[in-house]
Amino acid sequence: MIFKLVGIALIGVIVVILLKSAKPEFAIFATIATGIIMIITLSSSLSQVIIAFDKIVEKSGVDDRVFSAVLKIIGIGYLTEYSSQIATDAGCPSIASKLQLGGKVVIFLTSISIVTSLIDLVAQLLSL
Repeated sequence: MIFKLVGIALIGVIVVILLKSAKPEFAIFATIATGIIMIITLSSSLSQVIIAFDKIVEKSGVDDRVFSAVLKIIGIGYLTEYSSQIATDAGCPSIASKLQLGGKVVIFLTSISIVTSLIDLVAQLLSL
């Protein structure tokens, strides 16, 4: 798997470098395309991890809302980081930093369901 990713990344870097010298306005599209190809390559492995994580949640008895929120938070973090790096590569660091701030706010809002579940769990333990 890692060799595929490294190969895709190296090909992407070469294409971006060639485009920057010939048609710099298209280099960002090559960067985005390389990232999308890498994500598609990783998707089968990611689905296996999600299935394994779901089995762990089933065995532990943790609320499904917590599992769902954790997956959303992970996805938001990765998507925000990827998008922020693209904005930085495109020469827009100001937009990248605002995107990171927005991602943090969305993660905070998403984590409220985890905090709620944790409070419910503590309340149940105290009532025993």
